[in-house]
Amino acid sequence: MAINTFTGKVVEKINLTDSVIKLSFEVPTFEFKSGQFVSIVIRKGEEKKLKSYSILNKPSQKNKLDLAIKLIDDGFASEVFKEVVVGTEFEIKGPMGHFVFEDDDNDKWFLGAGTGVAPLHSMITEHVSKSDKQFVLLFGVKTQKDLFLHSDFLKLASDHDNFEYKPVLSREEWDGLKGHVQDHLPGDSENKTFYICGLKELVLETKELLVKKGVALESIKSERYS
Repeated sequence: MAINTFTGKVVEKINLTDSVIKLSFEVPTFEFKSGQFVSIVIRKGEEKKLKSYSILNKPSQKNKLDLAIKLIDDGFASEVFKEVVVGTEFEIKGPMGHFVFEDDDNDKWFLGAGTGVAPLHSMITEHVSKSDKQFVLLFGVKTQKDLFLHSDFLKLASDHDNFEYKPVLSREEWDGLKGHVQDHLPGDSENKTFYICGLKELVLETKELLVKKGVALESIKSERYS
C-alpha cells in the first residue's frame, strides 16, 4: 500500500475529554487498513515536526480522517492543536504501520488504554458487522470522565450481539471493572487473537502475561506508543 502525501483540511474539532480532542479532516480518498496511522507535519513559527497518530475512523468512510489526540501541556503538537480552527490545512503522510486487523478464525480481544483505543475503534467498527466471531474490547482509562467514545461503544455493543465492551478504571471506584486492562485477560486464551495498543508498559506487560498463558506470538498484535 503506497504512502501518500496529501493535504487535510480540519472540518470539525470536538473535545472528547478535558485532555483529548477529536480532529476530523476532509482528505482526498486514500486507502488504508484498520489499525494504521498517519503522520502530520506540524509547523510552529520556523520549527517543523512530524507527529504520528493512529486513524480513528474506519476505512470504508471515504474522504474523511478522524484522529483522537491527547493534549499535553507544552507539547509541540499539542500547543498547535489547542489553537487550531476549522479550515486549517495540514500536510499529511500515510498510511503507515503493520498493526492491522487480520480476518482469521479466532475470536478477537482488543486491549487499549487512553488514545491507544483509536486504532482498535477503527478495527471494531469496520469489521464487527462482517464477522461471526466474538469481539471483546477492554478500554482502560483513569476515571469515568476519561471514557471518551463511551456512548459509541455502548451503542455498538447493543447493536451487535458479537461485541462486548468492558471499560476499566484505574483511579476511581465504580461498579465496573477496576485496575488495568491486563488485569482482565480471559481465563481461556485458546482460539483468540489479541490486539494491544497503548504505552510501552501496557504492551510489554500484556504480551508477557499472554505468552505465560500459552498464547502464540503470532496471535498477539501490538502497537506501542512512546
